[in-house]
Amino acid sequence: MESKPSRRRGAVIPWVIGVVTAGGLAVGITSVMNRDASVATGELTSDKAVVKKINFEVATTGNGELEAREKIEIRNPLDQESTIVEIIPEGQWATKGDLLIQLNADTIQQKVDEETLRVESARANLVAAENNYTIQLNENTSKLRQAGLKVELAELALRQWREGDVRKKRQELELAIDKASLELDRLAQKLVRSTDLLREGFLSKDEADRDEVAYIEAISQYTTALVAKQVYDEYEYIKAEKSNLSDLEEARAEIERVRLNNDSELASKDAKRANERSSLTIMENRLTKLRTDKNAATMRAPSDGLVVYASSMERNMWGRGGGDGPLQIGQQVWPNQLLIVLPNTAEMIASVRVPESLAGKVRPGQKVTVKVDAASGQVFPGEVESIGIMAESGGWRDPNLREYSVRVAINKGDAALKPAMRCEARLVLDQVQGALAVPVQAVFSEGPVQYVYEPKGGKFARTPVRVGRRSDSFAEIARGLEEGRVVLIREPAPGEVIAGPWDTKALEALGYSLDAEGRPLAERSAPPPVMPAGEKKAGGERPRGDAKGGGGGAPKDK
Repeated sequence: MESKPSRRRGAVIPWVIGVVTAGGLAVGITSVMNRDASVATGELTSDKAVVKKINFEVATTGNGELEAREKIEIRNPLDQESTIVEIIPEGQWATKGDLLIQLNADTIQQKVDEETLRVESARANLVAAENNYTIQLNENTSKLRQAGLKVELAELALRQWREGDVRKKRQELELAIDKASLELDRLAQKLVRSTDLLREGFLSKDEADRDEVAYIEAISQYTTALVAKQVYDEYEYIKAEKSNLSDLEEARAEIERVRLNNDSELASKDAKRANERSSLTIMENRLTKLRTDKNAATMRAPSDGLVVYASSMERNMWGRGGGDGPLQIGQQVWPNQLLIVLPNTAEMIASVRVPESLAGKVRPGQKVTVKVDAASGQVFPGEVESIGIMAESGGWRDPNLREYSVRVAINKGDAALKPAMRCEARLVLDQVQGALAVPVQAVFSEGPVQYVYEPKGGKFARTPVRVGRRSDSFAEIARGLEEGRVVLIREPAPGEVIAGPWDTKALEALGYSLDAEGRPLAERSAPPPVMPAGEKKAGGERPRGDAKGGGGGAPKDK
């Protein structure tokens, strides 16, 4: 059973325009086609057009704003709140070095004075620490020298004891033994003589007793001398040796203790010196920053440019002013707040937006004309410089809108051009030369089939066609019509249409195929209807055709 055709006029994308015909400027092309057909048929009316070869352009118009290619942002460089003391008037042309804004720096100056005193005190502390370090170096040298001297004296004392005192002592002890031995021998002989004399009566008993006592004492002295030598060898010598060795070891240990203590004291003084140096560096850096901030409070133009207040840019962006209004003397500003922008208007950029469906046809280097209403409607030549990477949405006003940002370099500078001026850029996406075309309103569709209405016996019959490239005014007829045929450029009333099934042979000739029930199917192998750029068929195949796509712009089923 044939499905009831659903007809809809061809959708016209408002930003696509076609302009050039085979004979020149296409003003009233439809009326020209109608007039030529009227002469040939005598039956053409204002709602009909003739299929004819023409030239036209496929173009898109993007709206946006002008921007300076180079612009310098002047922000509050202070890390604290401040107020404006002096400011350059907006709209004035600033040359490099001109005063833009003077912020209140009284608080910073007070901090500079306070920090200067701290720096001077820190410098004095550093000098004291350096002197203490030097003194410690000298003390360490002196202590180490004294400890070394004690070691040398201990070594000399040990050598003196071993080579002098010991030898002397032993000689004294040997002499005492020898002397006691000789004395003992003498007294023994004397006692013998005294005994003989006493026996012979030549010596008294008392004298003989005294000689015996003397002999006994000599024995005791000799024994004492022997004991003294034994005591020295076995005790006093060892004791003295250990004492002297201990003194030497103590002196050597003392020199090691002196070294360690010197290192500790010197490290402490060095740490104190480093700490004072770090403190001074921190304070000097803080003072330098404060002085830099004080100088930064005077903001001058780093290069030439037009003075634009950031508050004006915000009003232009959001369509309303900020709560503080334009920048003025006495106004409070915040750290890193954008205050002034210096755009260089010598090179301007038109930042415009084009629909997502057409962005795929935009290429860098394409020629563009930019119209600026604020510059007395002048039109400036330019070319596409870059296309945005990602599409931008229309926001809450139109969340379904998807557009790409296109930057257009304006080739001709003009003093009348200023940033944020509204502009309209016309980008030519394709040229159609000598193609059979009809007004876009003449093309309709039913499912995959595109068709036009042709007059037949007072009514209109559907004729399937293949549509190629399209502008908002014309659709290229790739297949299905010949030059001179007449088509209807409006949607006919139900009573004006000749009902009937599709001519299957005509559909197959155009590349359409039918399913088992006789319904038309779009075939990938056949020349497909041209769809809007960026859209894809099922399976990911990209359609052929111009930026708008002949088929994509054709009307769809209602």
